[in-house]
Amino acid sequence: MFSISNKHEEFFDYLMTNAENFHRGAIIAHEVMEDVSTISLHLKEIVKLEHTSAKTNQDVIFKLSRVFITPIDREDFYKLTCQLEDCIDSLQGALMRTSMYHVTEAPKAAVAMTAQIVAMGEELKNIFSLLKDIDHNEARLMRHAERLNRMESEVDHIYRQEISRLFSGDEADLLNVIRWKDILGTLEEAADHVETLGNTIKEVTMKYA
Repeated sequence: MFSISNKHEEFFDYLMTNAENFHRGAIIAHEVMEDVSTISLHLKEIVKLEHTSAKTNQDVIFKLSRVFITPIDREDFYKLTCQLEDCIDSLQGALMRTSMYHVTEAPKAAVAMTAQIVAMGEELKNIFSLLKDIDHNEARLMRHAERLNRMESEVDHIYRQEISRLFSGDEADLLNVIRWKDILGTLEEAADHVETLGNTIKEVTMKYA
């Protein structure tokens, strides 16, 4: 069985911190899609979150280079922390586009997609709270990772339906089509990154449990 006692468990705390940052970023994105008039206030917060997450990521990488024994392989920690940062970057990108394109109202699809991404953030927090004790949490970790797969599929379904609607010819405002194709694509990318992270969690769980 795999033991991680006395092997710098604070690395898991770094991951949990960025999982919480992603979850908060998802909530911000959802609140913006529900009321786009709040974009200025929320954009400042998500930019700050992204900077904080990047700093956490740098701290992990710096410490990995100086610690002899880590709870799991350096390569696995590096992959997990970088994939988490990718998730947060995509959320920031979606809100930056919402601001740059002077959006005043979001379609229902954007609200539905961000609601799913918020739920994905909750699953990530659950996952990283369990990762310190892989031995005893293998089944639970795999279940949470599978839920991420299903949630990403739902986000993808909403995305495809809305893109189809945008290009059906019923949307008279061409600029609106361009705006939302890009914004929704970035939200869908965020969900993809979370699914990729979930698949990495499965690999790590099978490797160490």
